[in-house]
Amino acid sequence: MTRPWRKPRVTPDDDAPKIREFAGLVNTVSEKDVGLRALTIADNILISDSKKIRTRPGKTLYRAGAMRTAYVLGGALYVVDGGALQRVLDAATVVPLTSGLTGTDYCWDEVNGEAYFVNGVDAGIIRRGVYLPLRLPAPVLASVTVSSAGTAPAVPFNFGAKYTSALWRFCATYETADGRESPPSEIYELAAPPNTHGFRATVAPLGVRTNVYVTEPDGTVFRLAATSAVGVPDITVLPSSAKREFTQYNTFALPDEVDQIAYWNARMWVAQYFASEDQSVVWKSRPFAYHLYDMGSDYMVLPGRVALLLWNNQGLLIGTTQAIYQHTDDGKLDMLVNYGVLPGVAGDLDAESMAYFWTTRGFCRAMPFENLTEKQVGMPPGLRANTRLLYLDGMQQLVTVTQGGGTPFNARSAL
Repeated sequence: MTRPWRKPRVTPDDDAPKIREFAGLVNTVSEKDVGLRALTIADNILISDSKKIRTRPGKTLYRAGAMRTAYVLGGALYVVDGGALQRVLDAATVVPLTSGLTGTDYCWDEVNGEAYFVNGVDAGIIRRGVYLPLRLPAPVLASVTVSSAGTAPAVPFNFGAKYTSALWRFCATYETADGRESPPSEIYELAAPPNTHGFRATVAPLGVRTNVYVTEPDGTVFRLAATSAVGVPDITVLPSSAKREFTQYNTFALPDEVDQIAYWNARMWVAQYFASEDQSVVWKSRPFAYHLYDMGSDYMVLPGRVALLLWNNQGLLIGTTQAIYQHTDDGKLDMLVNYGVLPGVAGDLDAESMAYFWTTRGFCRAMPFENLTEKQVGMPPGLRANTRLLYLDGMQQLVTVTQGGGTPFNARSAL
């Protein structure tokens, strides 16, 4: 005898909604529309690119201090702790490099195994584990006097007419132990016989060598005529020994108050913000002379505050608080979007030179430009932000630390 068919008893789980897809984190539509296909809030969890969820791993304190920045160069960790730049050997041991740094927000870039940093006040280089100043001041050529008269007759000029006075021109530079030469001093002019044998130049020492350049009588081409030992203020200048021509005319030291720096196309690019005009100037250095700037021609002016300088696969990415631009090798400056980035350190590069960065509308990348989160997630942008790409546990993670709240772009209400 067969038993009559009965409808299976329904358990509470059988009528529960089924999760047939998972879209990750979504808050640009209402929670009712999201349903169970996505999260609307995600605290202390990781969502992988395959939409798997796991708890974010915690961290333990490595070293405490008044840290302003940290940078890894060649496997070595460098920090600024209480205004002191240090190389960290282990949790308890550091090697001091320099002190007295007063800036707060640091920006770094790396060239040929050397790290360059600016912070709005200070600017420096880490080269083979040693700190060097990036900003080299121009010397002051205080005086030039005749030290020895000439014995040769005056040089005939003006169709053979002899003259007894000419205008000699001098300028000076500092030269560091690593071979960098500072911008030139103001030109010093002295009327003296054209056959003068030697001069004495006085330049305030800076703890480095001093070079003195001189022209021919009534000339305009400067040539190196003397190099002093370190710390020597009075320098004997012999025009007859002048050799190498000076080629750093119209150059200046790294401008003050720059707070962004990036290397691109054999130059160092830095940004200086002028709050009264709400404009920024992006300066570019001389090729391969990252401490020298032609402030009369090598610059561009952009509205807003530049908060991102980052070279990428198509040139130099420039982000301001108002817009984002791509500066290409052929000199074009194209606006990508009319929204901007936050002050701080806004972006980083992956292994293919694709730039990833934080904006007022979430994460973006370039080139080509794409907003990665705008359609799916609206997040508080913060008032300041630091962004880095991390490679951890088999994942490539783009991590942003923000300060302050701000209003998320396009986030929906809870209804």
